[in-house]
Amino acid sequence: MPDSPQSEEIAIPGLKERPGGQFAVILIQDGVMTVADVKKAMRVQEKLGSSKLVSTILTELGMLTEGEHRRIIRKHGREFRIGELICELGYITLQQLQQAEKKLATSPGKRIGAVIREMGLIEDRQLAQALSEQLAMPLIHLDIDTADRMVLTQFAIKFMRMHLTVPYEASGSKVSIATANPLNNTAIAEIEKRMQKKAVVSIAAESAILSLLSKLESAGGKGGEAKDQVADVVDSILLSAIRDHASDIHIEPMDGLARVRFRLDGVLIHKMDLPSELSQRVLARLKVLAEMDISDSRRHQDGRFTREVSNVRADYRVSTYVTIYGENMVMRILRSSGGIKNIEQISMSRGVLDRFKHEALDVPTGVVLITGPTGSGKTSTLYAAVDYLNRPTTKIITVEDPVEFIVPGIMQCSVDATAGRSFDQSLKAMMRQDPDIIVMGEVRDRPSAQVAVQAALTGHKVLTTFHTEDSIGGLLRLIDMGIETFLISSTVVSILAQRLIRTICPECRQAYMPNKRIANLIGIDDETLRTNTFYRGTGCGTCYGTGYHGRTALHELLVLNEDVREAILARKSSHDIRQISCETTNLLSLMEDGMYKVLLGLTTAEEVYRIAPRSLSTRSVEDIYRLMGHGE
Repeated sequence: MPDSPQSEEIAIPGLKERPGGQFAVILIQDGVMTVADVKKAMRVQEKLGSSKLVSTILTELGMLTEGEHRRIIRKHGREFRIGELICELGYITLQQLQQAEKKLATSPGKRIGAVIREMGLIEDRQLAQALSEQLAMPLIHLDIDTADRMVLTQFAIKFMRMHLTVPYEASGSKVSIATANPLNNTAIAEIEKRMQKKAVVSIAAESAILSLLSKLESAGGKGGEAKDQVADVVDSILLSAIRDHASDIHIEPMDGLARVRFRLDGVLIHKMDLPSELSQRVLARLKVLAEMDISDSRRHQDGRFTREVSNVRADYRVSTYVTIYGENMVMRILRSSGGIKNIEQISMSRGVLDRFKHEALDVPTGVVLITGPTGSGKTSTLYAAVDYLNRPTTKIITVEDPVEFIVPGIMQCSVDATAGRSFDQSLKAMMRQDPDIIVMGEVRDRPSAQVAVQAALTGHKVLTTFHTEDSIGGLLRLIDMGIETFLISSTVVSILAQRLIRTICPECRQAYMPNKRIANLIGIDDETLRTNTFYRGTGCGTCYGTGYHGRTALHELLVLNEDVREAILARKSSHDIRQISCETTNLLSLMEDGMYKVLLGLTTAEEVYRIAPRSLSTRSVEDIYRLMGHGE
């Protein structure tokens, strides 16, 4: 008989009083965990001397996922005390929370959140994020240039500073209010009464509110001609994205506001919310920059623009998608001023790198394919390979859409169909330029694949990228495109598959024991688990509570030999070709490279399990170390 929601306190006396106990109660109430599950975590907690939250232990045991943990917080935020919530979000440790609670006991009139911040354990933006999660209120980016001064100047600066509450926009029957103290109903009620409008309340960081009021005070607290606030908001978003090393910016319309999220290390992170009216003006400005039709908000559109922000020049590919709440915009950031990585800097394990250079790139003719899904770092690896091959005695010519990095000494062509430089036309023209090495941004279809193969047949070296799951999938995709197997076997030199995975945050890196099931699934056996130290990030301000900061790459290099070529000619299955490749070419899978990087302490077993394609079997740790050139 399942445990009823009412029985958890009887079954586990004093559960709520334990560190993280409230979270455990909710897990039982929601049916996510059983009483037995929680008791198991409590036994571990007792052995550790209550040094970890129940939720942390459940996650380490593999019984609770990070996604489920965040979902529970969002759903039940109001049931947590703010100190508990800050701890559950990973901003502080349990020991730090206990220290803050002791200090709170000697600080009458203060709240635990304020005490934690005064102790320097969190930043005020993290406190604002926690309040946003607890009260299910939007977190807003606030600045003098995004606020309506005509609304601001209706209230005394002293009043707004005292209550840490500002009205920043009024429209129709509503007034938008930002506050760092959402429980202060007095200030909110006063604003509603004076403006005769219903309040729509958002959370803002205290520093943002005080900064806004200081700027307003410096300006005399009066309205007047403000500088272009929309342009400043756009610049602020772009600058923040560049500083955070974001790969994409998402501006997403919601009911009454727009959510701004950045993709950091492959994962979307919420950054700010914009008032609905302001977000529409921000989108209009970005559409102008991208040379899109600002008068048309009913069609999906694409555009691009180039801009230098904080001394970083980047190309922004802009795409809009019409939703029920308006236009959703995504901007892919392509940095052109970050420099091309040297081939030694692409996170390739030493053994794989040596083979890639000497058995793939140094071969004078043939096709080298770099494959993986969108956002897997193929372009960076392609440019690193071009940089390695770029010599005064060699002519390299490219066709790209667009040119993402400028490489001195090579001939680069950016596709422009409107100017008569389509991809197909450029491919045909480049063959008449007497190249030694041809670089194609991507094999898109059968014609481009045929050009690559024909170029290799005539004695050229061809580098290009492809969208497939793994290295063997690259071979099968060429066959599916209608390229004859004898052409594939005689022209393709190697296929390099890759993925990007997050690396452990160095600021909060701690030893831990991975989930046994997940570790086994990526090839780490029980003996290796017992005899090695593993690491993960516990979550901090640097990594936005994720435990990860930065990314590294996993690689799978297939260098074709006679056995593999014969398997292609015989049209053997992908399973058979992979088995032959592993046995005769020392092919190491993406999963095996991931396992190696877990053992090096670069990433976690959970991250490799999330990203790497499954392998039917993996080599021993000793064999992987040997093939990776470990210790050489």
